[in-house]
Parts: sequence; C-alpha cells; structure tokens
Amino acid sequence: MTNKYNPIKYFKNMEREFTNEMVNDTLKYQKKYGFEIGNNNSAWNNESDAFRHAYMQAILSKRYSTIPALGAGYLHEKQGQDRGQDPREFNMDSWNNQQGRQIYNEIRKEYPHFKSLSVNQQKDIIAQKVVQRMKNGQLITHINDNRKYMGFSENIVNGIKNIQHTPFTPTRGIGGIKNNGVPMGFAASIDNSANNQQSKFSGYKNPLTSNNKIFTREEVGEMSSKEFSQNEKEIMAQVKAMSGTMPTNGDLQREAISGGGVVYVNSYSRSDGTKVNGYYRSK
Repeated sequence: MTNKYNPIKYFKNMEREFTNEMVNDTLKYQKKYGFEIGNNNSAWNNESDAFRHAYMQAILSKRYSTIPALGAGYLHEKQGQDRGQDPREFNMDSWNNQQGRQIYNEIRKEYPHFKSLSVNQQKDIIAQKVVQRMKNGQLITHINDNRKYMGFSENIVNGIKNIQHTPFTPTRGIGGIKNNGVPMGFAASIDNSANNQQSKFSGYKNPLTSNNKIFTREEVGEMSSKEFSQNEKEIMAQVKAMSGTMPTNGDLQREAISGGGVVYVNSYSRSDGTKVNGYYRSK
C-alpha cells in the first residue's frame, strides 16, 4: 500500500534538511577560515552567526532568486521578534541577510556560468565571498554594532508580513513536486494564487507610480542590486496591491496569448539611446 502524501510532514523534513545543511556548511567553512565560533560550536551573535545568515541568503538567492530569499529571511526574523528576540538580533541578522543577497548578485556578474559549476564549487565561491566581506567589516558580527539595517521599507513589510509562514514550501503541480519549489511560503503563495491573479491584471496601475508595467518574478530575480534598489518601492507597491503575490512570465504570457488583461511590450531604445527591455503591462 502506497503511503499518502503528507505535505506538513514533507515541509518539516525539507526545512530540517536545509537547516542541517546550513549548520554543517558553517562548521565546515569555520574550520577552513577560522572565523569566531562560540562554545559547543554555537553560531549565535558572533562571526559564525554572521557567516551563516549571509551564506544562507546567498544560497537561497541562487536556488530560488533574491525576492523569495528576501521574503523567507524577513519571515524568519519576524518570527524571532514575535518570540521576544532582542531587536538588536533582528537588526544584525537582517543586515547580514542583505549582504548575502548582494553577494549572490555580485557572483552572477563575475561568474556568467556559475550555475554550471558543481554544487561544492558554487558553495566554495559563496563562502569565500562571505568571509571576505566579514574581513572587510561589511558584516555585523555582534549585536552591539551601531549600524542600522534600513532595507525593509514600509511597502515591503506590508507586502510580506501577512503571508503565512510555511517552512520550505515546494509547489505541487501535475506530476508532483516541481523542481523550482521555493522556501517558506513566499513564492508558494504566488504559485497558488496565480490563476486568481490573471483575471485582475486588466486595468492594473501601480498604486505608487500609476505605471501599468507589471513586474514578474523572473525579471526581479535577474536584477542587479542597483537595479533592485532603484525599483524596490514600485516592486513592493505591486506586491502589496496583488496581496503578497508576484506573477511569473508564464502567467502573463498565458494571459496575453488568451487575450486577457495584459499585453507584451517589445524591447526598444529611447531617444537618448537607453535600451529598455521588453516587459508586460496591463491593458
């Protein structure tokens, strides 16, 4: 008799496996680079803690893109706050999480064929980058550090905070678990409501800019840190307007082909020579 699929058990196992992977990797690279670690191999409010958060966010960004990584990081730190965690820990961890996402964007530019490397080679490159930032003083390695994390704008908090935390949620479709499952419910929420969103694109305007351009997961995932910073407020206003979701290219392509509420604008060059990549917009 075949055991019935138990999603709660599956999600918990996935989260446990990922946590163990990150802990083991932190211990591995601590031995290699010699950064600070606490008694009994504790990674809490020290250099190992800083390494683990930055490294983990770079790994999540590689596997699922930076937006789901950002959402997962925020939800995790918010849970700590809800349990009465010292607010300085939230600041430290959020700062280092952002450093990890920046590291992955940096790696994408420096290593065009990064994803073709072996998993161990990818991890070695990420770890080396994290340690280098730590040595340069770019990570926060103690909660008494006076630097303040300012990355969570009001729009991003409002767009993410109401998404239910579902540990390491892969999406299910025809044939079972998709290979591009994403962590902690952020993009799973996107996938589960994609069909519902398709009927709401017609007439959409960004509540912040009144622009009718619609950002997609793939587009945002390919942005550099600079590009994301320039568009962050508009992106997060869209996320909030779409109830914490963001469509994929496939969602909008199907909508456009079926004569729905969106059209595709081909890439073009402005009069000053600036190239504008193709994008989807509402009708």
